[in-house]
Amino acid sequence: MSPRDEARQVLHVYMSRTGLSLGQIADRAGYSAASLRQFSSQARYGDGNGDVTAAKLTAFFKDNPPPAPELPGKLYETEATREMDKLLAYIARGRWGTCYGPAGAQKTFLLEYRAAEAAVDSEPRIVHIRTSPSGMSPAVLLRRIAAGLAAPYAQYVDGIRQSVLYALRRRKTPVAIVLDEAQHLFKWVDTIETLRETGDLGGWRVGILLAGNEQVTQLFSPRRGQHFEQWRSRIQQKEIRVLGPSREEARKMIAGELGEVKEAVTEMILKGCMVADPLSKRQYVNARRLFNVLRDTNEARGKGNSKAH
Repeated sequence: MSPRDEARQVLHVYMSRTGLSLGQIADRAGYSAASLRQFSSQARYGDGNGDVTAAKLTAFFKDNPPPAPELPGKLYETEATREMDKLLAYIARGRWGTCYGPAGAQKTFLLEYRAAEAAVDSEPRIVHIRTSPSGMSPAVLLRRIAAGLAAPYAQYVDGIRQSVLYALRRRKTPVAIVLDEAQHLFKWVDTIETLRETGDLGGWRVGILLAGNEQVTQLFSPRRGQHFEQWRSRIQQKEIRVLGPSREEARKMIAGELGEVKEAVTEMILKGCMVADPLSKRQYVNARRLFNVLRDTNEARGKGNSKAH
């Protein structure tokens, strides 16, 4: 591959990972948008064969790497996080599965944390995609997968799909595509079918994990003429349900964030954060509620925000 072709490829990957347009990159790199567009499309170029532009772009990318995701806070290991780590390791071998449970079980935090850790690798083994209550279109899903894989930039859905498949076929190791808060896609049939198609075409290089609350288990109930047999045959390979920390695990979190405190204070915090699982009737600590309390306590003590989860 010539330096020009390599620079063009890196340019497209850079656009995908940063979300910057050609015009924005041109402005930051000191080029006109028209010049960079000519270089990107391999059109006849003003400086001859484009070697000068390739060298300048390569230097720009080296000096301005895409920012790596920051760890979202301090992770406290619990029974639930250990179970989720085992499931992630399974998915990262090209398998499919489901992780669900009530709020406060650290699901999203653990997934974001592991994805941020993996993002520094040349071939990240986890791509974490979080949906929103308003849903997600197939195009948005593919763009986020493309960004996580550092796939070459493409503008339209078919092009993004081909770019994703191109990036997958070049991988030496599988990747786990994690769709978090997946229950929001109940009405977005085209999006979940696009995810399945991506997983099928990616073969052994793609594992898929659906994560969310209890409603994730209803995601593939038959509706609108869709029966989702292919999804169920894949997603049922491995399924786990997790709860929040136990009292003893929560005690360690409190000590880690607040230091030595009176037993009465610890018990008061635990009492305010304990909930009962409606299915198993097991008592557990709602981790989200706990860390809100710890954050407020630290702020009141003048120690700033707690970033643990």
